[in-house]
Amino acid sequence: MSLKGKVALVTGASDIPGTTIAVALAKAGAKVAVEGGPQVQERVLRVVETFGGDALPVRGSLTEDSGVSHILSNVEAIMGPVDILVNASGIRLSKSVTDSSSDEWDQVLSSKVRAAFLCTKAVLPSMKQRGAGHIISVSSAQAIASYANYTALCASESALMGFSNALAREVSTYGIRVSVLCAAGPIAGQDGYGSSGINPEEIAQDVVYLASRQGKTSSTQLIISP
Repeated sequence: MSLKGKVALVTGASDIPGTTIAVALAKAGAKVAVEGGPQVQERVLRVVETFGGDALPVRGSLTEDSGVSHILSNVEAIMGPVDILVNASGIRLSKSVTDSSSDEWDQVLSSKVRAAFLCTKAVLPSMKQRGAGHIISVSSAQAIASYANYTALCASESALMGFSNALAREVSTYGIRVSVLCAAGPIAGQDGYGSSGINPEEIAQDVVYLASRQGKTSSTQLIISP
C-alpha cells in the first residue's frame, strides 16, 4: 500500500491514534503534515526521520478560520496541496450533564466537529479542482453507542459521523472520497486503558488502507473492535 507522492494532513496528533496514524502514513510514502503539541510533533519527526520519511510540524487553531488557513498555507507552500485529510482531533470529557459547564460542552463539540468542518472546508476547493482527494475522520465507540457521563463526547462523535455521511454525498461527483474509521472500543494507552484495548497501530494501518484503496466507492465506514 504505497502513498508515495501524496500529501497528508493529520490533525490531533497529540493523541495516541493521531501520532501512530501520522507515522504510518509517512511509512507508506506520504509526505505528512502533523498538527499537535510541540513535544509530540518532535517525537513524530524523530521517528519519521529514522526511515527517511517526510514530515512537517504545523500549528494553528483548528476551531478558527484563520488558524486553519495558516496551517493549510504552510502545508501547501512546503509540501503541496493536501491529498489526504485525517480529522483525528478531539477533546474527551467524562462528566454528567449537570456537572458539565457550557464551555466544556462547546469545547468538546468544537474540537471534534467544528475542527473537522473547518479543515474539510479548507482542503475541498483544491481537491475539487484536481478531481481527487480523500477525507478520513477518526471516530470512537461513542459514535455508535451511548455511555453515561459521556453525553458531550457521544454528541460530538455522532455529529462527526453524520457530517461525514452527508459530505460523501456532497462531494462524490468530484472524485473525492470520504471515510469514517470508528474505533468501537477503548484504545490501548488511552484513558488509562492498558494493552487490552484496541492497538493504535491497527487503527493507523486501517487509515493507510483506506487512504490507499482503489475503486469507485465514494463513502466508506470501517468499524474496528478490540
